Amino acid sequence: MPRFNYRARNLAGQSVHGAMLADDEEQLAMTLRGMDLYLVSARPERAWNAIYLTRPVKVRELITFTVHMATSIGAGIPILQALEDSEEQTTNKRMRRAIREIADDLSGGSSLSDALSRHRAIFSDVYVSMARAGEASGTLDKVLQRLVEFLEWQNALASEIRRASIYPATVFVAVLGLIGVLLGFVFPRILPVIHSLKVPLPFVTRAVIAAGDVVRFGWFWILLGMAGLFVLVRVLGANEGGRLIIDAIKLRLPVIGALVEKICLSRFAHHLGLLLKTGVDITQSLSITAHVVGNAVIAQAVSEAREKVIQGGSLWRSLQETGAFPPLVVRMVFVGESTGTVDSTLEKVTEFYDREIPATVKKMFAVLEPLIIVILAALVLTVALAIFIPLYDALGRVGRR
Repeated sequence: MPRFNYRARNLAGQSVHGAMLADDEEQLAMTLRGMDLYLVSARPERAWNAIYLTRPVKVRELITFTVHMATSIGAGIPILQALEDSEEQTTNKRMRRAIREIADDLSGGSSLSDALSRHRAIFSDVYVSMARAGEASGTLDKVLQRLVEFLEWQNALASEIRRASIYPATVFVAVLGLIGVLLGFVFPRILPVIHSLKVPLPFVTRAVIAAGDVVRFGWFWILLGMAGLFVLVRVLGANEGGRLIIDAIKLRLPVIGALVEKICLSRFAHHLGLLLKTGVDITQSLSITAHVVGNAVIAQAVSEAREKVIQGGSLWRSLQETGAFPPLVVRMVFVGESTGTVDSTLEKVTEFYDREIPATVKKMFAVLEPLIIVILAALVLTVALAIFIPLYDALGRVGRR
């Protein structure tokens, strides 16, 4: 998917510059309209530049930059001076280059949010929108402090996701390795002994022999099939229909599906609540949130709710009608709309899911660990039976003689 540098105008007629991924200019224009921006011109970036821009800056670097800017602006230091100080203290070359370009844009008369929007690979839509709201309300330092809290939360959530995924992935690779060693190396060494016994081979032995032949002689095709499956998933994930199918399957997986749903709902509540608290209007907040929840099914539901809100529906009813949000979220949003504190009630939803995510991770480990032990024991037992049953039959024949 190419990245476009674009120039657009907002509802106030102000010029906005930025970069965004899109299939073509038509899709870019539709996405910008969802953010209340109207495309004026666009051009695709050069391939080498797009590759460069997609290399990520560590979240810790972004947090350090945001802390520095919030503290400096809160102390009354001019933004340009704060940017120059931050550039001097930043060790990441890519971040330093971005800060320098932001300072140049500000010197040329651009606003901070517009300058940030030209570096979307570093500063997300949420970051840019909050900065724009902070500039409009004159509370940029307070908004940046909230962004620091948001980035810290985002970093902690990413750590939980990594922790939840590393263990199953490691164990899966270990199980595959064990299967390969048993069938590809251990059993073939014993196979000549079994054949020399000249006894009828039981089904389990024949099955293990066949599986071993597949591993030894078909390993290339196995690896090719796994690579093909990986490519297929990536290709499906590159278009909207395929992404919906894959993400729907993720939500229906036993145990893991519950974790995926809670992570996405936590992102939804945190992003939407933070944007609303900062002063971003509800339709733009929903549009941005739909792009960051991390699951196409829930993102589609958020977009549907946004359309219903635009047509005059209440937020809680719009979320309920999508069928993608649990009663807890709908009920809390209903309470928030009734009392005018949607942002605060969404914070409560985030706190709930932030407690639930570690608990679900522990539950997942509690289910996976005994399951893995059973699988490993079954593998070893199968190979052992494949070896010892023919030996037992041979010894029985010797005894009868």
